[in-house]
Amino acid sequence: MLPLVLYSAIFFGGKQFLGNDVLQYRAGAESIINYIETHEGEHPNWATNMFSGMPSYVLHNPPSPPSIDTFFKWIGGNAHPLAFFWILLSGAYCFFIIQGVRPFSAALGAVLIGFTTYLPIIIEAGHYSKFMAFSFIPWMFAGYYLVSRSSKKMAAFFIFALAIMLQLRANHPQITYYFLYLLGFWWIYDSWIAYKREEINDWLQRTGIAFGAGILAIICSIDLYWRLYEYARYSTRGGSTLDTSSQAGGLSLEYAFSWSQGIGELLTLVIPGLYGGSSGEAYWGPKSFTSGPHYLGGIAFLLALIGLFRYRKKIKYLFFGVGSLTTLFSLGYHFPLLNEFLFNHMPYFNKFRTPEMWLVVSVFCFSVLAVYGVESLFDMARDKTSSISDLLLPLGVAAGLGIIFAFGSNALLSFEKPGEVNQYTRQVAQQNNVSPDNPQVRRQVSNFINTRLKPERKEMARSDSIRYLVLVLLAGGLIFGFMKKKVSPGYFLAGLLLLATYDMLSVDSRYVNEDQMTADRLEAEQLIRQQQQPVDKFVMQHINSNKGYPYRVFPLMRNPFNNAIPAYFYPTIGGYTGAKLAHYQDMVDHLLMDGPANINEPILDMLNVKYVTARQALPLGDGNGYTEVFSQGEQRVYRNDDVLPKAFFVNSVTTVSAPQQAVDLMEPAADFNPADRAIVETDETITASTDTTARVSVTSYDAKTIELETSSADDGFLVLSEIYYPAGWEATIDSEPATIFKTNFVLRGLQVPAGEHTIHMTFEPASNIWGLRLAWTGHILLWVAGIGAVGLWYRRSDIAS
Repeated sequence: MLPLVLYSAIFFGGKQFLGNDVLQYRAGAESIINYIETHEGEHPNWATNMFSGMPSYVLHNPPSPPSIDTFFKWIGGNAHPLAFFWILLSGAYCFFIIQGVRPFSAALGAVLIGFTTYLPIIIEAGHYSKFMAFSFIPWMFAGYYLVSRSSKKMAAFFIFALAIMLQLRANHPQITYYFLYLLGFWWIYDSWIAYKREEINDWLQRTGIAFGAGILAIICSIDLYWRLYEYARYSTRGGSTLDTSSQAGGLSLEYAFSWSQGIGELLTLVIPGLYGGSSGEAYWGPKSFTSGPHYLGGIAFLLALIGLFRYRKKIKYLFFGVGSLTTLFSLGYHFPLLNEFLFNHMPYFNKFRTPEMWLVVSVFCFSVLAVYGVESLFDMARDKTSSISDLLLPLGVAAGLGIIFAFGSNALLSFEKPGEVNQYTRQVAQQNNVSPDNPQVRRQVSNFINTRLKPERKEMARSDSIRYLVLVLLAGGLIFGFMKKKVSPGYFLAGLLLLATYDMLSVDSRYVNEDQMTADRLEAEQLIRQQQQPVDKFVMQHINSNKGYPYRVFPLMRNPFNNAIPAYFYPTIGGYTGAKLAHYQDMVDHLLMDGPANINEPILDMLNVKYVTARQALPLGDGNGYTEVFSQGEQRVYRNDDVLPKAFFVNSVTTVSAPQQAVDLMEPAADFNPADRAIVETDETITASTDTTARVSVTSYDAKTIELETSSADDGFLVLSEIYYPAGWEATIDSEPATIFKTNFVLRGLQVPAGEHTIHMTFEPASNIWGLRLAWTGHILLWVAGIGAVGLWYRRSDIAS
């Protein structure tokens, strides 16, 4: 019932979440969805409307073989995220039940895992794949527990394989990667236990079963991950194409460690408002901004301490150790000794950003420890040698923390965001045209922070500290009554469950903002269309080239490389995605925003950019190759009169052996003219000539196929204003295979012989064709294993009867 309480506006109020990331996704996927609708369900593989073109499966995957999650998504419908909350909660409950935990304790553990504040925060933001991936995590560990301990090995194999497959199909590699640490350390722990018990042969067999289940799950989802692996090598997650350092091949450390959790900020795991909550509330922590804390819970913290100090089974050290380790990972650049080492040496550690996200593993581990804490209390109650004095340490630590911050937070905390004074000083100085060193300005800023910002932050910290202390004291009272046999086991467990439920949901409700919801009758497309501007209407009327293809737009008016909304209306060279093509990002960083007008105009020419939108006048006026063709209020459109066509022959070619050499030749200082010369990265000999008779026309242009007709008197070199991507694009000239050369750093080029020719380009990656075939094979094997497990169970039942 609890998801219905938390999300009553969805279930009862006719509301839905259409967060910013949902709108960004839908806008970016417009060309893909358009293609599917006009080609009877066929998926295009290439998106034409963002970043001048990119593989479509970064935004919208082709259909995978149907499975259980397909049904879950269908029954969820507009009531998302309720269906996956039920999957998460039931999985957490089953995970504890199979360990022999009492039902009420298991329910409490499910509440702690299922209602950490991180989940409503990411749901509101539209990070649905992240939430769905997390919802299958408890099922994955339940499957592993069965494989490692159950006598029904066939059934355990099927459950573990199914759970991993569903987790992988949620398609959020970061969640998967993070929880593999817990799975890996658990396997090491079990291996050590098997060695100590001299049960190596049985353990090797179980390890083989677990490994086989994992391989089968990977095969079932290989269509997703083959494409992802293929793309990752060429994306920003694989590092800059210009980086030749020893750390090349991943994100930069500075970028990856954005949103590192502050050391003191870790206290928000148990006192959520200690650092001001979210940026929309009174946040003053070290991150640039945040949507809210990762909240473990005050009740969970107390119980986890009891589990750590009093639970008898050694497995507690596994969850405490991994939870502590991932907490250190979350500190990012605040704990460089560990994290920089791992960033440089641990496989795939440098592929992900936002270190604070590691806390999702920490909360999971400490929640498990909290359930063990409840179980340890029952063990102590049965043990006549145990007494309440054995709990003084965990109770004292938990209560002491509350007392310290309830009455001493003003003395212990600064309530001032790092760099905040200088930031406000610069803003005030700029508004008043004075120096930031002006004493009056600094006094004004200091007064603003001390009288307007700090009081709100202090009040939030104080109230949440008192709230935490009261909860701990209430839980401590229940524990005392239970240990003294004044409270029955049933009432004790029910009381803890109710306290934990109140604790988690009351904080969660701060981050379920009904004002951010929309009526469930609205579609994402309607909300996007509401954002249409007059400039968009003008561009849409003029974007067609009448030559078989649309031109592109540089939407400077709308934060071009962090906003996909313009891509819903017309093809752009910008957009929004977490992983752009690396060489395209390098082009943006090192070439595009350069030159006298802070725009490298030849780059726009070669990218087939016909229009530039802006909110202010740009130094692109008449005489510079640009004409202002639309102006309304602060909205302007400039037409590029020197735009190059989709395909064109050049007079000369310069070959280079490295990407940096190409960039050097294309900088404004190099006087690069893409209409005359092409820069080709190759060791081969390329022929080009000045041929005034050379002609090229686009006869077919869509996301999967490009067809050109060419005519030239001499051998020539053809440049195509389409993004170079080596994994899947193939070209033929008169049905004979032709090499596609990386040209002008980001484009494609072809050596074309003299005469009249038909050039055909198609995009059908092997990962897409064979990945789907293997995935179907995996699903068939998985369900055969499931049927076998059921048959074996029936056979044993018949023998037993």
